[in-house]
Amino acid sequence: MFASKNKSVELSLFDKLYLLFFIGLPFIYTNKLVDPVLLPRQIFLTIFIFLVGIVIFFQIKKKTVVADFSFFRLPVNVCFSALLLTIVMSFFYATVIQESMYLLSKIVMEFLFLLITTFLILQNKLNISSLIKSVVVFAAISVFMSFWQVFKLSVSDQGFLENVVYLSATFGIKNLLASVLFLTIPFLFNAFKFSKVWKIVSAIITVLSLLLIWLLQTKAVILSIIVFGFVFSLVVYLRQKKNIRHSVFKIAAVAAFIFISIIGVVTFQNRQKFYHLFDKKSSTERLFIWDNSVQMIKEHAVFGVGGGNWQINVPKYGLNNCPTPAIKEGIQTLQRPHNDFLWIFCEMGIIGFLAYAGIFISVLYHSVKLLKKHANDEYVWLYSTLFAGVIGYVMIAFVDFPLERIEHQVLLLTIFSMVTAGYYKNVQNLNRTPMLITAASFGLLLFVTVLFSATVSIKRSIGEFHSQKIYTNESKANWPRLIAEANNAINSFYVIDPMSAPIEWYKGVALFSQGNIDDARVSFEKAYSIHPYNMHVINNLASCYESVKDHEKAIKYYQMALHISSEFEEARLNLSAVYFNTQQFEKAFEIIDECHVNSKDPKYASFLPVILNAFIKTKLNEQQKEKLENKEPNSFKSMNALLVHLYFDAKAKNRKFDVHVLDSL
Repeated sequence: MFASKNKSVELSLFDKLYLLFFIGLPFIYTNKLVDPVLLPRQIFLTIFIFLVGIVIFFQIKKKTVVADFSFFRLPVNVCFSALLLTIVMSFFYATVIQESMYLLSKIVMEFLFLLITTFLILQNKLNISSLIKSVVVFAAISVFMSFWQVFKLSVSDQGFLENVVYLSATFGIKNLLASVLFLTIPFLFNAFKFSKVWKIVSAIITVLSLLLIWLLQTKAVILSIIVFGFVFSLVVYLRQKKNIRHSVFKIAAVAAFIFISIIGVVTFQNRQKFYHLFDKKSSTERLFIWDNSVQMIKEHAVFGVGGGNWQINVPKYGLNNCPTPAIKEGIQTLQRPHNDFLWIFCEMGIIGFLAYAGIFISVLYHSVKLLKKHANDEYVWLYSTLFAGVIGYVMIAFVDFPLERIEHQVLLLTIFSMVTAGYYKNVQNLNRTPMLITAASFGLLLFVTVLFSATVSIKRSIGEFHSQKIYTNESKANWPRLIAEANNAINSFYVIDPMSAPIEWYKGVALFSQGNIDDARVSFEKAYSIHPYNMHVINNLASCYESVKDHEKAIKYYQMALHISSEFEEARLNLSAVYFNTQQFEKAFEIIDECHVNSKDPKYASFLPVILNAFIKTKLNEQQKEKLENKEPNSFKSMNALLVHLYFDAKAKNRKFDVHVLDSL
């Protein structure tokens, strides 16, 4: 299974296909979509699965391969199947079924990748050594891309460390780049067991990867690397302590400790440059997100909210405690809980969570059994790295979202396949019942799953392509073109963009801006049915009702928006305007009084003086009003200007506005 370092292995057709797949994966990127890699890489994975599947189909048909899928009964595959089933079941209660279908299309392709890779390893059609080398090539390409970006950032005016947040190669953001580099480390370690050339290459790439991860300042990945090193060393020592020279092992441990200490000291002494490592903002934001996620779990513990629907439901539990002002003000939205296990629990309930956790437990259990089975240095090294790699991945998954990314899952599932195949071949009882399938059955399964994934991912790519154009036309206020792009974006599998905004909402904004209130209301109502907790959707729907003098509904929806976030000032100002229009001046003042005095919303400057004037008149008698009016010509151009001055003065002195006005007379 694991080729000797002294023997060259002739590459099979499948070895070559996997090598081409891993070479191509980092290059799959397009700026024509909102997310330049997510959907393109799903399409790439789907094409790869189709090509490999077609070859397997013909080999089964020609009987050059035994179509025994009895390994499907292993716990890891049973748990994966259960997870898929929970996603399918969520179609019946998810708010946005299109997101559930998208999640299913992605997970089913990843599961097929796991099954096919495991099958090929068991059939000796895919060499583990070739698979490792393929990932090493992937790592080399990723590192090269990253350092090219480092070079470009370094020669910029601000420098590299100041712009490290922009370093992502082709993996979206810096944290995802760091975690994908981490997932290549088990493969890089195993390449040390190959020829001298591979040892040198893998050593260089490993050092460069570790350097990059340090520069990226991703705390979770750095901690995972330390844990990986500790777990790997401990397992190797426990399994081969009789063959290990203890003095050498101790020297290596001391050297590692000294190296980590030096890195730690250098980092701490230059903490102004490595500020991402010491920044607590992301931690406090995650704690807030996790708290909302836990509330979601408590309400939907059994079935969850439906696949892909976490982003829809999370604002329901309030944004007031979020430490990020942009989120509370509706400028940014939450798409992920930054914890894959919470994510699954929220969306698929307790059954989905247990199934997902069961996948990792099964793989770790298989790894332990394999380590107990083998005493050979080569195999101990292999399964120790894979075991430590899964442990490290789990740590990252607790604070980030590698589950969302195709490249992360492909690397993880490659590890799973290697462990599963090894366990089934070397540990599982040999007297097992075959699970033979026909070429027709395999072909039908391949055709249905590939067609489903291809249809969903292509349709969503079309939606994202037109979403990009929606953003461009929105910035230019080109409303007719925006409406056309929105109509082109919406399809059976795409109704909401990656920022969790319904496409109908953009269309509604354009129609409202054109003065077409009736059609705008229809679009906003559709958007509300898709995302009932989106503050902008609720706010705009309320504005439509206010435009047709339906004050009661307008007030209801503005209050709903403020219930989600009391700092959503656009809704607050609009609500104060409704109360003003309905002659409820005291309520209008109470609402606008809660706005920040340094609000940048232009409505604040225009609404405030008018509402202050109307409010104060309800508080003064005729004699007091006369005194106030006589005070105006002294230094203010208008009564409104005087009232605004008195209002800000009262705020500064922490006094009630009406009392302050009376005292100034």
